[in-house]
Amino acid sequence: MGLIWWILPAIAAVIGLMLLFAGFGKLARLKAGSGAVRLTFGAGMLALAGVVAFAGLNLQTYKRLTKERYAANIKFEAVEGEANAYTLDLTFSDGRKLVEANGAQPVLRGNEFEIGAQVIKFKPMANMLGYDSIYRLDFIEGRMSRRFTPDSVTEATTNGIALATNPGLDVHRLAEEQGGRFGIDAQYGSATYQPMGDRFEYVVNISQDALIARPSEATKTLIQKQRFPGYSATEESGQ
Repeated sequence: MGLIWWILPAIAAVIGLMLLFAGFGKLARLKAGSGAVRLTFGAGMLALAGVVAFAGLNLQTYKRLTKERYAANIKFEAVEGEANAYTLDLTFSDGRKLVEANGAQPVLRGNEFEIGAQVIKFKPMANMLGYDSIYRLDFIEGRMSRRFTPDSVTEATTNGIALATNPGLDVHRLAEEQGGRFGIDAQYGSATYQPMGDRFEYVVNISQDALIARPSEATKTLIQKQRFPGYSATEESGQ
């Protein structure tokens, strides 16, 4: 939150207190008229300080509860000669690249991908004080979008790779058991899925409570062309 939202109410509060003390001083010297005026203005300034402070706090709440943080960047390249197979280029927020144990880039199969994370969410008051939700990317998988039918329960296969190990203390389990003592609101898994295709690229962010995968502008055009073969981005921009 900007300092202005603390400075303005602080100034108003100081002026209000000065006027109140001056008003009480006038009343003590039996100057009821001028004392009442100063008391009125002093109370008004204190009320204004409170309004501005609460307005600033409200703005901070909105900003923090809707805050998004960068989690990863995802790119796909088609595997030559193999349908629905894509090389995954995943860059974490710290700049690390996802590779398999042999140093190769993973290959996902399907026409859709899903990325998931474990999330520990703090209560709104903790968010307001600066405690953002914490997360750990958990997995990414490829799959076919139409792998189930509405007729009956069916089996489907997916393919994927873990994005994190769990060395030492299981913080997620600890949050589940003891979270209430530390202002933790919930601990859960959050996932988002999007189409997978050649040259598709996504930026993955996390808000205070969920993962969001947004396609690049070029990817949006590729998706539209895939769904509607006659689609033209130039036609859309000209409308």
